[in-house]
Formats: sequence, C-alpha cells, structure tokens
Amino acid sequence: MEQDVRTLDPHRHDDSATHSVLANIYEPLVTFDREMGIVPALADGWGNPTELSWRFHIRPGTRFHDGRLLSAIDVKFSLERARRLKSAVWPRSISRIDVLDEATLELGTTVPEPVLLNELASVGIVPAGTQEELVQAVGTGPYRVVQHLPGRSLRVAANESYWGGKPPIREAEFRVFPDSEARARALMAGEIFLTRELKRSDLAGAPRGVRFVSHPGLIVDVLGVNFRIPGPLLQKEVRQAIYLALDPGKLIERSGIEAVPADEIVPPSVFGFLPGQRELRPQLDRARELLRRAGFPQGIDVTLEMSSAFAPSVGPAIEEQLAEAGIRATVVGIDWARFSERLGRQESPFFSVGWSCNGEASHALNGLLHSRVEGRWGASNFGAYSNPDLDTIIERAGTILKPADRLGELHGAMRISIEELPLIPVYNRKRTYGVDDRVRFLPRLNGQVLLREISWADTPPR
Repeated sequence: MEQDVRTLDPHRHDDSATHSVLANIYEPLVTFDREMGIVPALADGWGNPTELSWRFHIRPGTRFHDGRLLSAIDVKFSLERARRLKSAVWPRSISRIDVLDEATLELGTTVPEPVLLNELASVGIVPAGTQEELVQAVGTGPYRVVQHLPGRSLRVAANESYWGGKPPIREAEFRVFPDSEARARALMAGEIFLTRELKRSDLAGAPRGVRFVSHPGLIVDVLGVNFRIPGPLLQKEVRQAIYLALDPGKLIERSGIEAVPADEIVPPSVFGFLPGQRELRPQLDRARELLRRAGFPQGIDVTLEMSSAFAPSVGPAIEEQLAEAGIRATVVGIDWARFSERLGRQESPFFSVGWSCNGEASHALNGLLHSRVEGRWGASNFGAYSNPDLDTIIERAGTILKPADRLGELHGAMRISIEELPLIPVYNRKRTYGVDDRVRFLPRLNGQVLLREISWADTPPR
C-alpha cells in the first residue's frame, strides 16, 4: 500500500486507503460490487415498509472474529457509535434505530432517503459494547487482524468461519511503501505480489511475470481553496484563472500518472455527473486577463499543499503550468497522516486532494461542498466553503426518491460548483496496480483491494 491505515477503527475515518484495508476486516449491512452496484453483505434482505422506514434482515449464523453471533443489537450499536464518532458517511436523516428481533432491524428517517444504502455501505459493523477507544479490531469480515506495526505493516489471517466461505488466500500482509518506485522494486524482486498507485515508468524493464494494470476509478483530484483565510484565492476570477491556466492533458503526460482530464468533482461513471461542453483548457491569455480584472496584473504567489506521495510527480507540472499565467505556485509535499489532519482542521490555505464518491454525486456534494455542520454535513469540506443556495439544493436532492427528479437537483448543484469553483477539478485518476502473475486479481471501480477476491493463479477460479 502507498500509505498506512489511518486507524483500525471503522468509525473514525473517511480515508479511501483505510477503507480499502478495513473492508477485509469489517463488513457493512450492504456493500458494492466491482462496478458499484449495491449487493447484500451482513443484511441478506431489506425493504421499505413505508417511505420513511427501512427494514433489514440480518444474515443468520454470522459470527464475529471472537466467536460471538451477530445480531440486530450489534448493528444498532454500530450505527449509533458511527453517529457519535467521526464517521463522515452517516445518513443524516435517520431518526430512529429499532431492534424488532435478533435478526431484524428497522431504521426510520425524517424524510425519504434515496441513497441510504450507498451511505450504509461505508459503516462497518462491530460487536455491541466495543469501547470508544478501539482496543482490538473485531469484525465479521473474511480476515482478522494478527499484528499491526504502525507505519510499517498490517498482518491478517483468513477467517475460517467466514459466512461467505473460506477465503482462498490464508494469510496476507499489507506493507507500507510511500514511494512508488520502492513499491515497484519490491514487486519486481518478488517481495510482494500486488501494489497500488504506480506509474507505467515504475515498471520499465520489469521481468516477465509482472504486469501493469490500469483501471477506471472514482477519484477526482481537485485544487481546493480555504475560504477562512483572506487572500486573492477568495476571488472567483482568480479561481477561474487557475482553472484556465491548467492543461490537464499535458499535466497527466508530464507527470506520468494514469488519469483522464476532469472538469467537475465527480467522474462520468457517477450518477449526477453533469454532461456538456466545457471551456477548453488552457486559455492563458484569458487567465491573465482574469487576474488583471481581479486586481493582480503582476500575478500572485501561492503555496499549494499536497500529499508527499504525489508532490514529486504532479507538483512540478502544476507549478510550470500556473507560472505561465502569472500564478507563482510553490508546492509543498506533506506526509498523508499530517496532511489529512491539516485538511480535517481546515488549516491548509490551498491544497490538492483526491476524493472518491460512493457512486452518487450527492456523496461528494454532501461531504465536500455543503457548509460544515458537525455530525451532519460537510465532513470533508476542507476549505470551509459555504453557499446557502447550494446547501438548499443539496438538502432538497437528498429527499427525492425518484431518480429522474433527483438528477435535476444534482445537476443544479453541479452547475454552481462549476461556476464558483471552490474546488478546481484537474483529473480523474485511474486505479493502477502492479501485479505478480502468480496471483489472480481483478480491480474494482472504487479501488478497494479485497483479499477474498484474490487467489493463486494455479488454483481453479472461484
């Protein structure tokens, strides 16, 4: 892995790499298939007795890693714990959680909740009574934790009693290699079997038996502005100038990353994406004119913070392109753990971050652009952006069950985000992997690496 897990607690993060690892240990009521369709997990059935209620039937005979049987009481406890703690993806409209019997749970909502299942797919279930400060990682997933050495590795072993059948890989280790070239070297040396987030050039000269895999993904990388910190970036003309100064196609080519240009905060594969013709980029003369109009004929100086994993490759390309329009940027790479803390505290004045949504644009709008309301909205609003008109549209969209009607509201919200540019889209990152031919591996749209879907190549496919 390119980074360590932020935590072993499923309810105290909203980090994609951590989600990928912990999805092997904890399970939600429902989950996503490879193409982001909703499929059963700990609930083997569900329905809507009314527009304001959801009833879930808990999969019988499921046990936690410590042997305890799963019941609706554990699910209720987990949902309430996720609401108390820092779970960014929490359905805001849930008004009640009722245990009807050991195998049946009912959720009540204050308004119709069209994407409840998408949101519940990120809430892992833990045993009732799990402490606020997690002492031991106990889930129902296909793997259990054996050892965690923070910053170095996480060892797991197959859950022999897993309800989905015994996993084909008996033991595995997630190792932390922040540098992509180091990950590639370890792969080519046979020290690891699979790695994420590589460039094609990292595997140049790779021996036979190692392959590069590039797969469409959900992550859109954006440049974000902190609206709490005074400066030129608060002016829309300046943000528009940055947008027009960038050439995403050449940036992708220059940096060597696998991606396609993006003009909004979600990719085309997501429900709510707004199709249509966008302004061509770059337009350097227009970018300079926008800066002059904003009162900066001599240009501006900015410091751009980003993860140290991407600063060496992407940073120089961004600096060069912005400089051509008179925007003198200094890129600062920060290790992800410290950078994510700065983002969470809304301390970064100008930042580059990638964000992946759960298959519906409302997830990105709710988390990234709605005004921050603790425990309800804007959990990933790193720039403290606040627009009452946008908030109203986002909230209204979240109550409309009919997809065609909801799509209209989502498109309205997207138009505002494109016009105001609180987040400046750059590219839609592909998921890339280096894979040893001795393992059978198929990538997922959300980039998660689920060990139960990996097997040795010399064994029959499951």
